Amino acid sequence: MLQPERALAAVRVVTAAAAAAPEEHLHVGQKIAMYCRTTGNLPDWLTIALISAMPVVELRGGIPVGLWMGLPIAKVFGLCVAGNMVPIPLILLALRSSAVQNVLKPFLDRARSKAKEFGDAEKQAVALLLFVGIPLPGTGAWTGAMIASILGMPVAKSLAAIFAGVVSAGAIMTALTLAGKAGAIAATAVLAIFCVTSITAKNNKAAGQAPPPPAE
Repeated sequence: MLQPERALAAVRVVTAAAAAAPEEHLHVGQKIAMYCRTTGNLPDWLTIALISAMPVVELRGGIPVGLWMGLPIAKVFGLCVAGNMVPIPLILLALRSSAVQNVLKPFLDRARSKAKEFGDAEKQAVALLLFVGIPLPGTGAWTGAMIASILGMPVAKSLAAIFAGVVSAGAIMTALTLAGKAGAIAATAVLAIFCVTSITAKNNKAAGQAPPPPAE
């Protein structure tokens, strides 16, 4: 016969497993949101704003989490855009310090390699907007701020381009989240075609600029 203590222990194990099972399918942003809800007791609006302010995750993680939490679309969009933009002025100002540049050197080196593709000064603002505005891996407002600093763009011009890019990325992420898996697959295909086309165009341009082979 099963003793009461063992029965209670078995119930606890089953309950814990059942509670943990759904979390296995949660992505990073959702896990952060669950932690903020259960441990930090933070309101949902502050949670998604904080998630959007984080590097790497940014708004592309905040918007799906906000909609997953059941918040209104307009509220999620506004909070995530605001949250994503909060650290950007601080980053632009902090990068004027050589000490900060030394600390962030590995990240700045990566950003510097991407900044080489931004072209002439007249096109840098548009290039920065597109870089931030298309939510691809390795892009975003944090990296965009580093690139703007490397290029020596004025703070006001940098903020305007990054803000426009964040709004664009927010609109794309909102549409993708609402579209579900089918929309995400279609968007991934479109972005893949865009990337392949861009790489091909760059390779063709580089080939056209290559010096002719020496005459025999």
